[in-house]
Amino acid sequence: MTYKDYKSKLQPRLIQDKWSIQGTVPVLGRIRKQFTNLDLAQFESQKLINQVENQLAQGSVRTTLLSPSQEADASQALQVLTTSPNFQGSGLLSLLDVVRYADQRLTHTDFQADLDTATRNYIQDLADRGRVGTYLKQIKRRCNKLISYLGEEILIKDITKPMVKAWIRGAKGDLSPFTGKDVSKTTRTGELTFLKGLFNFALSNDWISESPCEGVKGYGREKGEIQALSLEKAQEFLDIAREVSDEAFCYFTLSLFAGLRPEELRPADGEAQVCWDHFTWRDEESTLEISYQVGKVTSRRVIVLPDNLVRHIKPLAQDSGPIIKSSYAVWRSIKDYIRARAGYQVYGGHYKHIDPDLSKVSNDTSRPKYVRDVLRHSAITYKLELEQNKDAVAMWAGNSPAVIDQHYRALVKGTKKLSPRKYATAYFNL
Repeated sequence: MTYKDYKSKLQPRLIQDKWSIQGTVPVLGRIRKQFTNLDLAQFESQKLINQVENQLAQGSVRTTLLSPSQEADASQALQVLTTSPNFQGSGLLSLLDVVRYADQRLTHTDFQADLDTATRNYIQDLADRGRVGTYLKQIKRRCNKLISYLGEEILIKDITKPMVKAWIRGAKGDLSPFTGKDVSKTTRTGELTFLKGLFNFALSNDWISESPCEGVKGYGREKGEIQALSLEKAQEFLDIAREVSDEAFCYFTLSLFAGLRPEELRPADGEAQVCWDHFTWRDEESTLEISYQVGKVTSRRVIVLPDNLVRHIKPLAQDSGPIIKSSYAVWRSIKDYIRARAGYQVYGGHYKHIDPDLSKVSNDTSRPKYVRDVLRHSAITYKLELEQNKDAVAMWAGNSPAVIDQHYRALVKGTKKLSPRKYATAYFNL
């Protein structure tokens, strides 16, 4: 082998998905080395070539332009680049990448993102990452509320930790949507969780150097007991709804006995909702399909409808179209009116055109507060008592088995005359 062959022998080659230097060369003998990427292999190749040339020239020739100290720096820098977890997945694969990144950061004038720009980009990022529609709607509402209080032109970097604390605290004098309101700990903690997500996104885009949520403590969460309506109260809702309209009767029947969520039956205008087309009527086991566009989660569910529900609404069924045709605003007033007639504390402003006298007294604090989703809670509670199978009920309701077991297990007490199981049976015979 002639001396001129050693340079070709020391060139990196891709062998079985790894960059390798293999061969026998003067001075060094047999070489077998593998590397994770081409940059490392080329760097090592040049070192070996230089080493052989120096030995052949008896140390009088150095073809590298790096001084020995620079070579040592480069070697140590490459060691950090290949071993530090901070660089994994960063896209910085070589020393040149790292230097260019540092150069951009040192010479770059930071983009001054205002709140409007930051929130719009945050929502788009969530959508790009496949977050479900109901979650996106919730984030949009919170972003709009933040803008309405702070203004869309405030720079995201000018929102401070004291402002975040005041926002979730809502004490007298605070700039907060909660000021002067009786807000649960769960709501305040949920708002902080939202702010953390927004500012972490801003941090990842270099719009801020530190999140103002850092070190801000949440308020914890309050676990409210799930409530199920009694047989008498469930029957009262059905009777009132039947008097109001077929539309109202179908809504309360499906909520009470199929456990549908309010937003599945009547979401905000323009969004997917349960339609008559989604029902399959049979002599036995009629079903309702809730698609992922309509449901809260990203998977669909098929609900086997109880016999009493089929008996109530099948005669009212249409070939197609939504169950609730009224606009969102009109439907809100109808729901509030029915709740008020059932004896619950309800703000009367939305339905005073329906019953002015009732609207004047329905917000009385002596009335019990209406629990959102109590109709759905009732359906799931009594279904679990009958089935005694949290997995089956979870599929039926569109929840996880853990949620079903934690919130709905052993809630039915029954009466002196009716055991819990017989009480649940009576519920699905209403």
